[in-house]
Amino acid sequence: MGQRKLDHASIRIQSLEQSRKFYEGLLGLTAVPRPEFGFPGMWYGLGEGQLHLIQNEGKMASRIDPTAPHFAIQIDDFDAVRQRLKDAGLDTLDFGGEQMWVLDPDGNTVELRAPEPRAK
Repeated sequence: MGQRKLDHASIRIQSLEQSRKFYEGLLGLTAVPRPEFGFPGMWYGLGEGQLHLIQNEGKMASRIDPTAPHFAIQIDDFDAVRQRLKDAGLDTLDFGGEQMWVLDPDGNTVELRAPEPRAK
């Protein structure tokens, strides 16, 4: 079998408006075209893959747990995003290194990572 790559990850959300404020406003993701499926959602481009948000009410997590199912996003300006999350009053699990975790508005655990160091 040939090489594999992740095409997309899908998560459930409860409020499209709140999720857009988080993913677009705080994290700076860019929406990409999404077909009409008969239910609300958003798609965001992430490198060669995508993040799909699917609006569907249900019970969500209430605390940050990096051992829970999650996905990770590499952020170009990691320190700026760290500050935006702090300014927005969001709790993060942040050990001061090159990664941290935050809950999105629906309780999904999101890991944020600084860009990998370039070879010198």
